[in-house]
Order: sequence, then C-alpha cells, then structure tokens
Amino acid sequence: MKDQRIYPVQISLGEQTQTYSPAFQTETQFSQAWKKVLMMAHGKAVVRCQCLGEGEKRLSVHSRSNSDHFHLARFPDTGPEHAEDCIFFGVDPNASGLGAYKRGVVEELDDGNVKIKLKVGLQQRLTKALDESDVTPNGPATSKSTRSGQSSMTLLGLLHYLWTQAGLNTWTPAMQGKRTLGVVHHHLMRIAMSTYAGRVKLSQNLLIGTPVAEGSQPRLNQAKAHAAADERRRLVVIAPLAKYKEGIENADTVPISGFHGIPHLILSEELRATVLHRFSREMNAWIAANPIIAVIQTDPPKRSGAHLQADVIDMALMGMTKDWIPVDSGFESLVAEKLVAENRKFEKPLRFDSDEAVFPDFWLKDRGAPVPMEVWGMATEAYQTRKKEKIAHYDQTYGPGNWWSWNGAAGDQIPDFPTTTLPPERGVP
Repeated sequence: MKDQRIYPVQISLGEQTQTYSPAFQTETQFSQAWKKVLMMAHGKAVVRCQCLGEGEKRLSVHSRSNSDHFHLARFPDTGPEHAEDCIFFGVDPNASGLGAYKRGVVEELDDGNVKIKLKVGLQQRLTKALDESDVTPNGPATSKSTRSGQSSMTLLGLLHYLWTQAGLNTWTPAMQGKRTLGVVHHHLMRIAMSTYAGRVKLSQNLLIGTPVAEGSQPRLNQAKAHAAADERRRLVVIAPLAKYKEGIENADTVPISGFHGIPHLILSEELRATVLHRFSREMNAWIAANPIIAVIQTDPPKRSGAHLQADVIDMALMGMTKDWIPVDSGFESLVAEKLVAENRKFEKPLRFDSDEAVFPDFWLKDRGAPVPMEVWGMATEAYQTRKKEKIAHYDQTYGPGNWWSWNGAAGDQIPDFPTTTLPPERGVP
C-alpha cells in the first residue's frame, strides 16, 4: 500500500536521447516545455520509464480527443515491469486469480484508467439493465492478452480487485501501525477514481466506511447516496462488520461499522440466508471476534423520513487480520500475524472469481524472487488430492525445498520462515 510516485522518463527520437526529471514533468514552470516534448514524441519516439522495475517499461504518448492535452501511459499489460511505487505499476494478473477472467472483463484504457465488466451494472434502467459493454470514454487500448475464463466480475471479485490494486493485500515493515479505516478509505477511493464499470466511474457509486461522524468522508458518502437516489444508480458499499453481538446476524439491516453517511442497508430474509450459507467461514470468524470486511451492492437508495435506505441486492464477505490483510482461514491469519511480527515483506494473492487458478496462499517478497508459501488447512479427501497437485506444481516450477509450507490441519508448529535477504526497511511506504 504505497503512494505512487513519478520517475524520470527517457525519450529517444532519432539519434537523440534525453531524460526528463519528475520536476520537469509536473511543475507549472515547465508545463509548456513538457507539452512540447510530448507533442514531438507523439507517435515517433521510444519512451521508457526509469523506475527500478525490471523489463522494458515502455510508455506511449497519448493525446485526448478534442483537446491538445498530451500524457504518458504504460503499454497494455506491462504494469508488472514497473517498480511497485511507480505511477505506472500494475499487478501481475498471473500471480493471483485476476488472470482467470476472459479478455475484456478487466481492460486497460488508453488514458491509464481501467474498465471492468460487473455481473450486475451500476445504473438501474427502467427497461433493461446497463449493458456493461457500453463504450467508455477514451476507449480501450489493444491488449496482447487473450484469456479464457470468467466472463464478468462478481461483487466479491470487485472487492478483491480494489483490495489488490490499492495494495492492501501487501505488507512491508514500514506499514506497522499505519493502517486505519481512514487510510483504507483513501486507497480504495484512489483506485475507484480510475476505474469504470461500464460507462459509470466506480467512485461515483462507491461508499466506504469512515471512522468519524464529521469531516469530508462522511459528507461525501452522503452526497453520493443522495445523487444515486436522484439518478437511479446502484451503490457499492465497503465497510467492516460491526462488533458481533448475539443475534445481530438475524437483523434486517447489515450491521456495519464506519457507517457515517451510508444509507440504512435493508437485507431481505432470503439474501441473509444466502450470505450465512455462502460465507459461513467468514461468519464463524466474525462470531469469534475476528475482523470481517463486507462489500454490498444495493438498488438505488430511497428516502425514508429524514434518512436514506437502500435494499441490498448482493453481499460478500472477506476475512482479514487486524492489519487489514486478507485471509481465508484462521491458519492463514496466524501465518500473516507471524510474518508481520517478524518484520517480513509479503503479499496475499486473492482468488477473485477463479476456482481453478493455482497460486500460493502468500508470496514472501524479501528474498529476491518471490517465494511461494502454502498453508494446508484441511484434511478432506478432495483437499488432499488438490494438495498433492499443488505440491507437484511447486516442486516442478520452483524446485523441491524452494518454497515454504505449513500443515496447520495436522497440528504442526509453524516452521521458521526463509531468512530475508533484504536490509531492514526504513521510512513510510
């Protein structure tokens, strides 16, 4: 979860190669000169980012239609080539379930934004639901990826997408003590500002839990909720579940914390039963006082007296640690907490909507190349078959002994982690 920065860029045109500093790219006094450079480079020059990532890190110069504005954008599907703190960085889809979607479900646009295809659109139509294939402003760039798999993104997939793009599934020692609901709100909204769902920018419809009753965040939640009511737009709400109290799971509203500015979320008996069944593991963790994050999609809000309320049409839950790191089980939570306590750098890849993709429970990222980490948490026959397949995959891909595992289901102690090869981290991410 790092605030991204601008790095120098190198522009080669003919036999001339020039490097331009972040200050030259951003400061007002150089704006006309930088614009002239981009105009000259447009369609002719080779542009490369000078961040510390690996790969060519090619960039392209784009001009926006009906204007003389020029800007840089990364080549499609080259985000993993950039450093994690680079403004052009993008997660590797093959390192998680993100890579299992069909082409077009997650599509990079030529202005640097992203378009996603949701299973249920955000605009309620009187005659038909929003067609998520509607053209988005600044249409999609051509992608070199052609995948088979899921043809749309569910609500849980959307939560995993936002969490991953915001870097909330990663951890470095410098993050210790710095993750709060307000910080999570900031980073999720940062991603929503550059994400379209069909023709709708996600940030218009996204309400995020906020820990304070006063200030800009609750007022923004309230303003967006009222606008959604007027314009018949569905809302997406992301917030932690409130502290569990006996019987609260049977309430007719979703019990969230950080609810300031968010309409009352009306939950039908049928949908409540579905959530209790589908997310029984997360519900049990919630009852055991573990933190759970909820993502909720509603119909357009309606006014009820002095308040707004909205009918919930879908809901998904995700377990997490006290540091907001996603986990799928109590065993994973123990590993994540031990990694944090030992000042390690790691990532929790998320499944999105994939059932078949093979990737580890964690990536340990302070030993040069990422090290896969597996937590064996069940003993069923089907799970043991899957376990053998994954062991064979890791041995073949990384070599025996070059990946880490723990058999939590057998009652074993957590083995020592591979020692780090990086120097102690300093500063704030």
